[in-house]
Amino acid sequence: MKTEPGDGRLADHLSIGILISAFPAPLLDEVVQITGCADRRRRALPVRLTIYYVLALCMFPDRNYDEVMRLLLNGLAWHSRWTRSWEPPSTSAISRARARLGAEPLRVLFRRTAGPGPQARAAAPGPAGLRPVTMDGTTLTVPETRDNAAFGYPREGPRLPCVRVAAVADDGTHALIDATIGGSGTGRYELAPRLLRDLRSGVLLLARPGPHGDALWRQASQAGVHLLWGVGRTARFPVARRLGDGSYLSRPPGWGGAPLRVIPLPGAEWLITTLVDPARAPAAELAARYAERWIMDRALAWLRSDRGGPAVLRSRTPETVAQEIWALLCVYQAVRALTCRGTHRAEAPYTHVRPASRVRAGGRAEGVAGARPVRR
Repeated sequence: MKTEPGDGRLADHLSIGILISAFPAPLLDEVVQITGCADRRRRALPVRLTIYYVLALCMFPDRNYDEVMRLLLNGLAWHSRWTRSWEPPSTSAISRARARLGAEPLRVLFRRTAGPGPQARAAAPGPAGLRPVTMDGTTLTVPETRDNAAFGYPREGPRLPCVRVAAVADDGTHALIDATIGGSGTGRYELAPRLLRDLRSGVLLLARPGPHGDALWRQASQAGVHLLWGVGRTARFPVARRLGDGSYLSRPPGWGGAPLRVIPLPGAEWLITTLVDPARAPAAELAARYAERWIMDRALAWLRSDRGGPAVLRSRTPETVAQEIWALLCVYQAVRALTCRGTHRAEAPYTHVRPASRVRAGGRAEGVAGARPVRR
């Protein structure tokens, strides 16, 4: 049944508007050209529409495949002022289109949209005049299929295959700067080095590296990035010189040779940093900044079910799982951009921008799906 005027809720139409505004047709066409996935013949689900559909799956995580396609087509028809309508494809046609598309176009789309955003440049600088960014990660559960078993299983918790996702985000806008994915057996210390490629001097990298943090510390320090990390208080950092604000300098073996500064805190976690001058970066300021860092689990909390259960992706093969994750990160980036623009208009401080819990606002665009319309 083709789309008809009056189909769907206004909130759903506006959600599709976010999609269209954030990812305009020329951008998708450029991604298609770069990745070489253009259609070789006319299809009911052309590549551009398939990309929009995969993005829409992440905007409506509680809807099934057919419902999401209906929401997408109704939203596109509404944005065309009902001058166009589309016949919904079958579920099998949707699955084949996703398999043809693969993950690479969504990965490239994420890379094209990744970055702190223009609002980050207007934000007040952090400690020592540096721009704070946070490296963090999370685990996403995927359906248990023979193919998805290749991702591996967690040691604890539900016995379902899991995928690790790690990212770096700007602490002011919460926009993603870079991201990477791996199987559940991939440690944080293996994913983290991939995220150093886009970091430059002038940033302060916040993280909780866990085991093998010394190797990552050496790599990040060599890249010219300043660091502020949380470590267990049982870690061995011998005192070299005590400082007036309660912190002290240390030269632990294996951490690169240069002195680092240890900031003891109440509880089980202490801080270590490359900012060794208390006058330039007081311990209290660093501790407050670390407490306000971006946390990926919170950023993706809108994925979780209304019952508070874990986020479970819907894709049943590793290629479409990767496709879905890159799409998820693209949608998150679009929501952050929308939120920051709204905050900018209200002239609120960027350090208080909070992630949207649900995608329910958007803009307008017409005739962008690239599908063959059914004339009314």
